[in-house]
Amino acid sequence: MSDTADFPIDLLNLQRRWYAAEADWAADATVEKRAQFTAIGTELYAHPYGATADNRHKAEMKLKRAGHPNTAQESAA
Repeated sequence: MSDTADFPIDLLNLQRRWYAAEADWAADATVEKRAQFTAIGTELYAHPYGATADNRHKAEMKLKRAGHPNTAQESAA
């Protein structure tokens, strides 16, 4: 079973959006891009999955690895 299968698809997609928003903000550091990045981070933190994890920190780290753009490319190869 891959790491991506351990998470609901909406949560995994939200993590991927967070990475995209982070890169977008880094490329164009405007208030609007920061607000978008922050809003997605808030959604990530508030996702119901976090309340079900035995160890939220470990689950978040695993989600970050599973949703990272480099990981997604490696999985597709």
